[in-house]
Amino acid sequence: MKISGICGSLRKNSWNNILLKIVLNKISKNKKINTEIINVSNFPLYNADIESIKTPEDVIQAKSKIQKSDLIIFSSPAYNGSYSGVMKNIVDWLSRSPQVLPDKNALVIGCTPGMSGTLLGYTHLNQLLFGLGVNVLSQPRILVSSINKKLDTDGNLIDEDLELLIENSIDTVSYTHLRAHETRE
Repeated sequence: MKISGICGSLRKNSWNNILLKIVLNKISKNKKINTEIINVSNFPLYNADIESIKTPEDVIQAKSKIQKSDLIIFSSPAYNGSYSGVMKNIVDWLSRSPQVLPDKNALVIGCTPGMSGTLLGYTHLNQLLFGLGVNVLSQPRILVSSINKKLDTDGNLIDEDLELLIENSIDTVSYTHLRAHETRE
């Protein structure tokens, strides 16, 4: 089984990229599940003129990885009450032909040093993905507020409640998707 992650922040030490790495590292402890973060840092701004000449190679590679994935975890910060512009650009490219998002399973997670836990961004991104035919999981919810107080300077979890939330969430995702994957085989 394959679970891939996409981060909607390009910042080198992005909280959301750190959260995504933590979640995927914990999932990958199950030897039946392979995980990876799909690099989207070189996606140009979506432009139909670029697409009409040739879809960028980084977009083609990302789409290929998504096609091979059983679950995509989208990790996005919240900017001005919604998901990031970077995430919108990623989804814009991925939604173009050949389409790879319809019928894919996805989980949206996010974190912020603020108090919202990215709730509005989470809600908007879920709506966007659902509108593109993605099977967006409503549970588990990994929406983390005050992330800067829950990680040490090396990006390690130091908050027991968050550790427990992630562990329980991973157990839910792993169990549900492994059972579905094994049923299909």
